[in-house]
Parts: sequence; structure tokens; C-alpha cells
Amino acid sequence: MFVNVQSSLPLGRSIAPYEHLTEGPVVMTNQGRNSSKKFLAARRALAYAAAILPSCAAIADGFTSTSSMSQALYGASDILLSSGPMSGRVLIAGGFNGSTNVASAVIWNPADGTFSAGANNLSAARGFMTVTPVTGSTARILFADGGNGSDEDGSYANTDLYDPATGFFTVGPSTHDFRHNSTATLLGNGKVLIAGGITNDVNHTRLATAELYDPVANTFTVTGSMHHIRDFQVAALLPNGNVLIAGGGDGSGIALNSAEIYTPGTGTFATVANSMVERRDDATATLLNNGKVLIIGGVNQDVPSGTAELFDYTNNTFTAVPTAITPRHFHTATLLNDGKVLIVGGIDAATDTTHTLTDAQLYDPTTNTFTTTGALHVARFYHTATKLADGRVLVAGGYNASGATATAEVYGTLPDPIFANGFE
Repeated sequence: MFVNVQSSLPLGRSIAPYEHLTEGPVVMTNQGRNSSKKFLAARRALAYAAAILPSCAAIADGFTSTSSMSQALYGASDILLSSGPMSGRVLIAGGFNGSTNVASAVIWNPADGTFSAGANNLSAARGFMTVTPVTGSTARILFADGGNGSDEDGSYANTDLYDPATGFFTVGPSTHDFRHNSTATLLGNGKVLIAGGITNDVNHTRLATAELYDPVANTFTVTGSMHHIRDFQVAALLPNGNVLIAGGGDGSGIALNSAEIYTPGTGTFATVANSMVERRDDATATLLNNGKVLIIGGVNQDVPSGTAELFDYTNNTFTAVPTAITPRHFHTATLLNDGKVLIVGGIDAATDTTHTLTDAQLYDPTTNTFTTTGALHVARFYHTATKLADGRVLVAGGYNASGATATAEVYGTLPDPIFANGFE
């Protein structure tokens, strides 16, 4: 039976990135035309398998340059589109171009490695927004709050809702507090918890407040406050449905080592009795497949951290990862399909941009160790890192000693060299 593999793919998946698996000469055999037809069908099926089962394939280490964005950007917000006609592409919105705030958006297409302009702009030019997929009457993507080019300069209460079906932004409801450098966490009940950050006053006041976005009602409501003001903290949804908030800064210059747990059922925060192993501001937190949260790097009193630690929600404890990492903050940490975590870029000094990193490392939860993996072609921090549907990672924009960059590169290559010219 003939199967039209393109029409039978799941919604939004395309065979285009894998068409090379169907190319190359066909060797006619003694069995004649029927065998050659079966051979072509087999190669077509292989392309289909690669398209429909990208998570089953491991990717090879290393970075490959792709096309650049139309303008340099840092502090932008990114997300993989998973529905609508642009499914599988990467949306990057807002940020700063080195001189002004940016309201525009670009979309990267993995099929040809090119960027194109978004259909319309954000309601306000800003960066450092949180970005969260939500589902109300339809699927939307919530871009919330944000700030200006300086870490402590200007905060917004604006939100925008991106519709993957149409490709347009519409204005969302305002948050109760102006804030940037906050966290946004999608809860199991579909609401979004937004917490902390810096508000819009002359003192750059850090916040302990939190609020909930309800995508069905399209409203924000105030929820319980944290026990400590904090910005640039980390947040992670735990397997039990609660939210871990840890570290960050309070404006004193000394990073925090305290942590709190938000319980959606009660709408309250509770202090974690055990402190973090190390004080960390500007760190990253990644929920691992084993349920633990990996917290990497950060900075304290202008000294970047070269350590990492694990939070275990079953006993609310932090334990140090025994192996060291390259000291860094303002990096990215991305969970890969094989369960490892890719750590990319950052800066290993407080503010000296000549110390921007090209370094990348992998964390392996099975061995609890870090190893080096490839190197960026362009050093960068304040960049984006988006895992693609096929398991690779798009790294785009950022800042370094030369200023903001428009460059982009992709981590990983698909393991198909054996099949690049058929089964020859």
C-alpha cells in the first residue's frame, strides 16, 4: 500500500529537513523496476522516520553557523513554536540592539536556516521578558513585563499574546506590578506564576510580590508574596506541581542562598529550611528527567561561580555537583533529548565583556559530571538558546566585547551520514 508520508505526518511536522535521505542514485538490480520502487519507498520511509521521531536520534557535538538576524539583539525572548503553520520554527521577540529597545520579532526556519520578519510588533519595545506557552480558548504564548537595556533601568507591566495560528501579537492585560528580571512558571493548572524582579522606581526596588495569569479569564490576580525580595532568581516547576524559587539578588551586591517553595493549592510560599550550597545571582535552573533541579553558575559579589548544585524536592535539600565548571553567569542551560544539559556561553567576569565565553559544556546526570563540548563561533552572553524539534539547539544573538551580535549558530548535527546518499 502506498502511503503519502507528508500528509500522514503529525500536524506541523515537515519532511523537508530530511529530504536528503531520499536523494542519490538508485541502483537497478536484477529484480528490475519493482525492486527499485521498493528501494525508493524504503528511503522515503527513512525520511519519514527521521521527521516523526526526532527525539529518538542522538545529535553529534559541535556548533555550526547559520544565517544572521536582520539586526543585532541581546536580552531577547525565545520559544519553539509547536502549533500552527509555523510549527517547528523559533520565535525570537524584543530585546536590545545596542542602542535602543526592540519591539520587532523574527522567526527562524530550521528547514533552510534563515530568519524572516514577524507579522507585527510587540505592544512596547523591551527586553528581558518572560515567555510562557498558555492555553485558554486557544493556544497562545505570553510575553510578560520586561525592561530597558540596563539591568536596572526601566520596568514594564505590558504583556503581549502571540497567536501561533495567525502569527500575530495582540495586547494582553497588564500585570499588577511593573517588573523585569522576574520569573514565569507554567503551573499544572494552566496558570502562570510570575514572581519577583525589579520594579519601575528610582530606587530600582526588588520585589517579593507574585501574581497569577489565568489564560481562560485573560487576567492577572495577586497571589501570596515571597518571603524575600529577589531578582534574577531561578525558578522550576517540580514534579509534585509546586514551584522552586531560589537565589537571586536583593540589591545589596551579595547574592542570596535562600530558597522558597510555592504551592498552587494554597497560593503561598514556604521557606526551604536548607540553604543553597552557594550564593547565586544570574544562575540557571533546569529540571532534569530524574526530577531533580540542576542549578548552574551565577555570580556573587562580582565573582562568577564555577560550581553547580542539585535540588531534590523529595527532601528539600541542595547538594553540590562534585565536578567544577567554567565560571560563568548570564549563560543558558538547555535540557537535551538524551537527558543531558547543554551549558552555553556567558561571561566569566562581573562586567568585563572581554571575558565573554565561547565555551560550552555538557552535564550528564547519570555520572553527575560536566564535560566540554565544542565551542561557539562567536562569544556571547544574554543570548537565546532554543531546543529544536529534532533535538538540536539554536543559539542566537547576545553581547560580547564587540557589542550586540546578530549572529546565530546551531548546536548538534543529525546522525545521518550513512544514509546521505541512499543505501549505497
